[in-house]
Amino acid sequence: MLSGVVHGYSGFGGALLMVPLLGLFLSPVEAVAVTNVAAVFGQLSVARQAVRNAVWAECLPFIVAIAVAMPLGVMVLVKSEAELLRRIVGASTLTAATILGLGWTYKGARTLLTSGFFGGLCGFLAGATGQGGPPAVVYFMAAPVEARQQRGSLIAAITGMVFVTLAFLAAGGALSRHSLLLGCLVGLPYIVAVRTGNRLFEILPKQNYRRATLLLLFAAGLAALFR
Repeated sequence: MLSGVVHGYSGFGGALLMVPLLGLFLSPVEAVAVTNVAAVFGQLSVARQAVRNAVWAECLPFIVAIAVAMPLGVMVLVKSEAELLRRIVGASTLTAATILGLGWTYKGARTLLTSGFFGGLCGFLAGATGQGGPPAVVYFMAAPVEARQQRGSLIAAITGMVFVTLAFLAAGGALSRHSLLLGCLVGLPYIVAVRTGNRLFEILPKQNYRRATLLLLFAAGLAALFR
């Protein structure tokens, strides 16, 4: 529920919180699979309106690059040892929280090449750890456009990432019947949580909620890293 509220409020971040917490009870492969199944439910509830504001000239090459880099990430996920992946997940969560907390953004040129680079990084991390959101956040939140367009592009990119990840997990044999069922069970309350986060986006001060979100991300990363 907490990850859904975070996701609904910010447009990203659900997997950053859900994967390391699920990783305390499931294998890394199962945690990533369950998270992505649940994310489909939540993502669709926020994507319909937001993607209308997306800058598709940047989003399309970004999503294509996600699909190109995803197989390598899924291969790492399926072949690597569970303990190593758990630590990678924890470290990537702490890194993402640090980047977001410090307010770092990409300020360079915005070309097909840069969109492809960040999209590829996003795809690899999504396939390997289930947490591909940070590169998308760093890239799209730095775009010289209005906030609603930044948010729309971010949600469009992450929606594409969720569906591409799910497809490759299924093709790679990482999406078991148990993971699919558990993901659906988690996904139903996740919709409510995402919609709650959307509502909070409209009524709560962004700075205060941002601090709370970052604290949760740090806690989740530490829990996975030092379990």
